[in-house]
Amino acid sequence: MCTVSWLVDSDGYQLFFNRDEQRSRSRALAPQALQQKHCKVLMPIDPDGGGSWISVNDQGLSLCLLNFYQGKRPTGVLKSRGQLLKSLSALPTQPDITTELSNTNLHQYAPFTLLTFTLDQQPQGLQWDGSTLTILCIKSPMTSSSVAFDAVYSARQRNFAHLGLTPDANQLLTFHSSHQSVDQPDKHSLSDNYQREESGQTIQGELSVCMHRDDAQTVSFSHIEVTLEKATFTYLDGSPCAHQLTSIDALRDTANQSSLYQVQKGFHPVSSNQQEAEVLS
Repeated sequence: MCTVSWLVDSDGYQLFFNRDEQRSRSRALAPQALQQKHCKVLMPIDPDGGGSWISVNDQGLSLCLLNFYQGKRPTGVLKSRGQLLKSLSALPTQPDITTELSNTNLHQYAPFTLLTFTLDQQPQGLQWDGSTLTILCIKSPMTSSSVAFDAVYSARQRNFAHLGLTPDANQLLTFHSSHQSVDQPDKHSLSDNYQREESGQTIQGELSVCMHRDDAQTVSFSHIEVTLEKATFTYLDGSPCAHQLTSIDALRDTANQSSLYQVQKGFHPVSSNQQEAEVLS
């Protein structure tokens, strides 16, 4: 499970990413500046796979990787999807990403959705379902889940809708720290296995954006902000709900922060409300 949301405004774009992982998985290394080919990249590193799930480079391009559990897993020994993101992270444009994936033998990888963000094009998704690579026109937020995807997706979309049509950065931070209450009128409780009491409410852990199950939980929160001047990666190790953050400024005071200072020259913000898809292979 993971959840990503974003906003685009006159200054650039911002990403918000909850990474949900097995509790047994090793703790990730905080974002560090890596020299990848001809550009610098900020990304956290997963010690188990050696790759990453989110990155931003000094050309202003960001990548987010979501596992696509509803796809068909290819047979045989597979390579790490996190290593694939790492290998793509230095490319400067969305067309470069699309071309590289189109020329890659994706049957080496389990299904995934790769989200791409730049200053001069609308956000884009590339989905490998185990047999076909498809270009998606995406809409915030997006989520992945290995458990009861339809129920998880519906619950998180309903919570997001409560933010209104144009949520700001502080509202998105609150969304990524939020829990699903089973007392809400639009509840869709899967079971009582992951319920717990919090602030006088019964919380449904597996449906929550800040997810909690016995075997897995939200293990980190990433915030990327890209403007004409710089790209900034703010990384919070652990579940965001544990820090009770009230604003992006409070997040920056609490979390690990790194910046890159070379980005693209032009900025043409565009909306991303389409839901079309184009099959590549």
